[in-house]
Amino acid sequence: MKYIVSILVLLICFSSNAQQTGSLAVYGKIKYKKTILNEVRIEVYKDNELQQEIVNLRNGSFKLNLKIGSVYSVAFVKDNYIKKSVAVVAKADSSITISGKYFFQLDIELYKEEDDEVDETMLPPVAKLYIKNQSTGFTYDKKYVKWVAEKYKEENEQ
Repeated sequence: MKYIVSILVLLICFSSNAQQTGSLAVYGKIKYKKTILNEVRIEVYKDNELQQEIVNLRNGSFKLNLKIGSVYSVAFVKDNYIKKSVAVVAKADSSITISGKYFFQLDIELYKEEDDEVDETMLPPVAKLYIKNQSTGFTYDKKYVKWVAEKYKEENEQ
């Protein structure tokens, strides 16, 4: 009986870990209007702590590798531009198994700051990436993205 209980406990522990394994590669280009931006600092936060900081390439591209099983905030920062962030929910509840390697293309457009200071703390993340199920991979909420785009446009026009 002890042997069966031990095996069940190990299986439960193993299945919990198996549900949240793998990685998500987020890649894309950063632009302002149709101009490619380089020297954009990309900050990756996990549990509100800075985990990684990179600068995108000369051709405007970037690539981030995020481990499955955590929630991230990815910030795109460049002097004289409005900072944008993206929420990446790289985990799911226990009813969804996530394992393997996922890819998501995320092109970012930054807006220039005008003479007036923009209160960036009031701006929400530009997108929320999340996973629905193992087979379809990561997606984003299109209604949320549309709403945020309107907010950024309002801030940019003020």
